[in-house]
Amino acid sequence: MSTTSHPREGVVRPCVALMESATANLFQNNAFRITGLPVDATTREITKHADKLKLMEELGQGANFHSSVVALRPPPTMDHIRVALQKLQDPEKRLIDEFFWFWPEEFGQRDSDAGIQAVLRGGLDQAVEIWSSREDEPGTGIVAMHNLAVLYHLCAVEWDAHAVCAGADDARRAKTTKYWRASLKRWERLLADDCLWDKVTNRIRQTDDARLSTGFAGRMRASLPWALSKINLELALAYAEAGKPEEARVHIQITRQASHGLYISEKIAATVLTPTKTRLKEHLRIARERVERNPADGASAGRELIEQANRCLALFDLFFDRKSETRNELSDEVASTCNQVQVSYHKATGEDATCLEVLGAALPFATAVELRQQIEKNIQTLAGNLKFKKLDRAYSLLNSIQDDQASPAQKLNRFHLEATVALSLAAASLTKGSEDHSQLSNFAAAVLRGIALDAWNKHQDKDTALAATDLALEYAVSPELRARLLEDDTALVSMQNPQRQRQDSNKTGLGCLVGIGILVVIAIANSCNSDLRTSTPSNGSYTPPSSVSVPAPSPSVSAPAPGPSYASERSEIESERSRIEDLENQVEQLGREIESERLYLDRRSQYAVNQFNNKVDRYNTLARQAKAATAAFNQKVENYNARSGR
Repeated sequence: MSTTSHPREGVVRPCVALMESATANLFQNNAFRITGLPVDATTREITKHADKLKLMEELGQGANFHSSVVALRPPPTMDHIRVALQKLQDPEKRLIDEFFWFWPEEFGQRDSDAGIQAVLRGGLDQAVEIWSSREDEPGTGIVAMHNLAVLYHLCAVEWDAHAVCAGADDARRAKTTKYWRASLKRWERLLADDCLWDKVTNRIRQTDDARLSTGFAGRMRASLPWALSKINLELALAYAEAGKPEEARVHIQITRQASHGLYISEKIAATVLTPTKTRLKEHLRIARERVERNPADGASAGRELIEQANRCLALFDLFFDRKSETRNELSDEVASTCNQVQVSYHKATGEDATCLEVLGAALPFATAVELRQQIEKNIQTLAGNLKFKKLDRAYSLLNSIQDDQASPAQKLNRFHLEATVALSLAAASLTKGSEDHSQLSNFAAAVLRGIALDAWNKHQDKDTALAATDLALEYAVSPELRARLLEDDTALVSMQNPQRQRQDSNKTGLGCLVGIGILVVIAIANSCNSDLRTSTPSNGSYTPPSSVSVPAPSPSVSAPAPGPSYASERSEIESERSRIEDLENQVEQLGREIESERLYLDRRSQYAVNQFNNKVDRYNTLARQAKAATAAFNQKVENYNARSGR
């Protein structure tokens, strides 16, 4: 077979008439099949034939007129016939329909052509036998090969069109595949055979219509591979939309294995999928407009967009590999739009879990590295928000128990009823052994130790003190804290002599646990660094600030044994504790503001970025002050306990 170059776009003007005709309905719409006219019918014959058709339709005998073995079933209506006759008045469209119908060996001599007469008599097998015996003859065999290509192509297309709706058994599928191979093998040979195209050029000259130049034959030849691919890919799309992806892949593979190859296959696939792409673009537009009108509608808009995108892109995935720009550009647009509408939705509702769900579903659509990283950062932020809220609930509850004015026994009971559940839920979102997990556990232990100290020092309730200490040991992670709890436990257990307890009550009894009760201070997170600052613009992204640990409540100072020598220092310590609490509250509040504002920071505005960074600087300064003040306060408490003999 000679090698015919298949020009790429821009080299040869495409044959528009051929590409418009090349659909899965190519043979259904063929004017010669609809009217029953031969391809070499003259203008006079066409007019005469039209009058006869009209008369028979009026007499109710139109169906009997279409008796050819390849006639349409059911017969065409008069409206279809009128459209077909009108089509024959256009020289380009007529030539295309001639090309995809049966030729006599010589135009104008159909009455003596054995193959054509066999078709007209209904002897299709006889026509195939005649053409098969002649197709390899030099020169004259080109028409026989052309007619077999048309016949096998017609059978393949129509059998597949029927199978799209009604399905097909294995035998019929095998027969259809045989038809495809037989037709495409011949089309490829004909495409490279100059004799065929010389015949098309001569037919144009024979037509002698000024509207049709011989250059049209060259455009037909250049466009034929594209046209053949388009027919197969339209059938592939029909199968895919009918939920039959395996059959669709057969047609895609046919086009890729043809001589015209992958390049044409992908270009035509983009054309065939244009309605699908347009449909998805419309869904993208609707999603954006919905959220512009009502940001709180962003979650449902995102879910619906993802559902539609999955359907549409599943078709693209059949036709293109994952490296295809056509497929990936569209997929990225879906991911980007979902990201944008979730940012708007989060601003309106603050719903972390819902946004996290939608963005998790949108992430697989992102193929561009930068876009994927942007969505992953947003997912990380939302997951962090959810974790923070769980921790915040746990810390708030522990703070509430610590500040409760109830008796130690009641506070311990409340811890059992409320805090254990909250701590369990919070711990489920943390990695065991992580800093967050250890800090929360230590804080819970510190609260329980405070209950134990109050139970013994203020109420001499050893049972509650022991129970709280034992429970604190279950939570404590810090070696230092565990050591102090064990000291507490030892001291409580050793107090078995009631008489001694009464004698020492005004000396060391009330302060026994205080003496070993060096305060456990859970410091504010050391976030004194520039990670919170931002300078890089990012469109549609909200990026989390550096991790801000949830501040534990300020340490409480247990009262020493009564004595005037310590009254002034006690007052000073209590005053210092209040100041540290205020400072810690400021840091906590500012940290929350930074976390919230960072989500929606307009990074395109340098002014907004500068204002945000100024607030971060204030946060870092306050955090350093709080850390230093806490360290100084702890030292003061240590000194106080040492001097008071604790």
